[in-house]
Amino acid sequence: MTTTAKDLDLDDQLSCGEISTTLRISRSETTASVDGGLIAEAHLECDRCLESINREIHGKFKIVVTESPSMASGATSDPDIIVFPEGTDELDISSLLRDAIVLERPMKEVCDETCRGLCAGCGMNLNHSDCECEDEEFDERWAPLKKIKLAELEN
Repeated sequence: MTTTAKDLDLDDQLSCGEISTTLRISRSETTASVDGGLIAEAHLECDRCLESINREIHGKFKIVVTESPSMASGATSDPDIIVFPEGTDELDISSLLRDAIVLERPMKEVCDETCRGLCAGCGMNLNHSDCECEDEEFDERWAPLKKIKLAELEN
């Protein structure tokens, strides 16, 4: 099964192509256990240098679908149990897919762990070249810290 970020109301947060979803369903008499996984090829921007990057997002979810309202009545706050009323032939799991994607995205997206980002002075991408900015502004109150030799403190 495939879907898109637009179908999941994620198009304002995530730019990606199709989102592939797989479901493994095991059914008993009145319940079904659904193990789901998804893969989304996301087009992102590095939070340090603003370069475009492509990443695969792998998400997982697990729910129990039941026809018995009594099973869910004791756990109405449990989002992993969904009541599937008789006579219904479809179940909307778009919110589960959306949550799985959002939870798997890192807080800070970087193109590489060694990314140096942008110069705060001139905005040059420090991964491509060093900038020519000089530290003209220096607060003299911090001058004593320049005298500290970090190599000596490590020993």
